Amino acid sequence: MKFGELPGAARAFVLAVIVAGLAAAATSMTAGAFARPLFLVTFIAASIAVHSMKLTVPVGGSNTTISLGFAVTFASLLVLGEAATVWTTLAGAWAQSTLNTKSPNQWYRVLFTMSALALSLVAAANTLAWTGGIHLDGPADIVVPSIAASAIVYFAANSVLVAAVIGLTTKQSIIKVWDQEFVWGAPNYLIGAMAATIAVQSVGRYGLQAVALLVAPLYLTYRVYRGYLDRVDALARKNRELHSMYERAHAESLTDPLTELPNRRFIIAHAEAELARARREGYEVAFLVVDINDFKAINDRYGHADGDLALRTVASALRAGLRSYDACGRYAGDEFVLILSRCGGDLADKRAAELSDAVATRLPDSEFPSDRPLSISIGTAIFPNDGGRYDELVAVADSRMYARKHRLRRAILPTR
Repeated sequence: MKFGELPGAARAFVLAVIVAGLAAAATSMTAGAFARPLFLVTFIAASIAVHSMKLTVPVGGSNTTISLGFAVTFASLLVLGEAATVWTTLAGAWAQSTLNTKSPNQWYRVLFTMSALALSLVAAANTLAWTGGIHLDGPADIVVPSIAASAIVYFAANSVLVAAVIGLTTKQSIIKVWDQEFVWGAPNYLIGAMAATIAVQSVGRYGLQAVALLVAPLYLTYRVYRGYLDRVDALARKNRELHSMYERAHAESLTDPLTELPNRRFIIAHAEAELARARREGYEVAFLVVDINDFKAINDRYGHADGDLALRTVASALRAGLRSYDACGRYAGDEFVLILSRCGGDLADKRAAELSDAVATRLPDSEFPSDRPLSISIGTAIFPNDGGRYDELVAVADSRMYARKHRLRRAILPTR
């Protein structure tokens, strides 16, 4: 998405974060960021390298990239301090946004990522200083919680900034986006901070040769963490599959396979909910029972396959005549039940006549051949005048439907 296509609030937020990130970079230049250039260049190169090596794990329905870069960032913070590490962070963020990516990122996304991570680093550095963890030779009961708090602040600041952009762009709840897409990644930052602390402490005490001794345990830690993430991914994928199977089975259990209308179970549940709402709000509900005239004769004359076509044709006509908040389902055999919310007797009779005409004058391309007669009889019952329960209302509508069917038969029989 181009910058101009973002909603106004999202554009304003992105620009504010970019300006704040530029301010942090400018401030660092006057705070001794380049006092140790050789170390800084080394950390920048390491940050670019590790931010380019990404582990992608599908979580929460989207692909989230886990980078090992935070360990380098945190080590830089412990060795060089906040000012220099701002530049280590900016370099890593640039690499993360531009190198080893599936498609080029828009300019504002690169700058936003760099700025968000720089601001997160500043927040983490301040937390580390305020909680007394900047000096690693201090008491462990101070240093360890301080490092953990600093890592969590870095994670929280960065993830909330990104979640805010997503929420403002998609008009979703920022808290919901953060909870679903980002909260799972917090352990990555804790592990990165602890690994960086161990590395810095070891090098400080035992020299550069300690790095060789750390390779094996750090790689093992990485493999264990990756295995954990793979396991989380497998469980998440299995849960999605089970949820999909459940939703499909649930939908099938409430749907008539022939007509693809809701079945009797759904209609009963919908009716009970609609009647409860109608009682609270005091409006009328119409129940229509529909029966295909001479359905047995259709099966006997044309065969059951054409009988199925007749059912599907009637179902299609009834479905087309529904309002968005009405319900229609196959009740049993060739009978259908319609539930029309906020519908009184006069309107129900009008709707019944319209549905009858729709079936009788169906389009030539309907499934049941248009040159064969097809008609329906409809009986109506109105809540609350004709009853207060689903079974009472359907019984009244069914009785009226059969009464109309018999009147129709008498009307077409020859008089003696």
